[in-house]
Amino acid sequence: MARWSWWFTSDAGLIARISIGVGIFGALATIDLIRHGRHATRWREYAFLMAATAFAMLYGVANDRLAAGISWEYFYYGKGLNSLLGPTLPPDPRALNRAAIGVGLRATWTAGLLIGAILLVANNPRPNRRPLPYSSLLRFLPLIGATAACGAVVGAFIGSHGWLNWTNADLNAIWQDDQFRPRRFLAVYGMNLGGYVGGAIGTIVVVLTMSGLRKRD
Repeated sequence: MARWSWWFTSDAGLIARISIGVGIFGALATIDLIRHGRHATRWREYAFLMAATAFAMLYGVANDRLAAGISWEYFYYGKGLNSLLGPTLPPDPRALNRAAIGVGLRATWTAGLLIGAILLVANNPRPNRRPLPYSSLLRFLPLIGATAACGAVVGAFIGSHGWLNWTNADLNAIWQDDQFRPRRFLAVYGMNLGGYVGGAIGTIVVVLTMSGLRKRD
């Protein structure tokens, strides 16, 4: 169990998983280029998946660095980083930022890979519908990031007013008992939840936009 815990929860395990994924995609892209030369297309798909994942991870880093400045309690207690950051309160800001970045990377790399895969499926060639160029797909990623950021802002506002307490008994207890600077704690909770919702909405909007553009093509 300890080995699996390291693999899925530690920063080193995260780096190992990302490195393995990049290696696999790189190997598949190389094989595709060797087999098909200038007619190879798979490598572009793999490159786009890696770009989407990298974009999501950058968003996760920025989001959680900001969130750590709002509520260190959310990461220390809510994310269980107390064993990593030590007993001194509040924790050292630099150590907190590093730990928050790790949380952000672990939370968003899978989401980025999923979003990239959804856009690729939506862009599959069909009769009378040519696929959009990959440069167009790349330009859609900032739009999804913007909707995620807007969702995070809205979620932070809702959370800071205690309007998400119904989603979790522990959150309601934190609010009622005035623990861990509850407005800040719940603001970060709402910020993260809103980011996911906003990202999902942005992905749906992009898929519909792609469908419309391909109809006109």
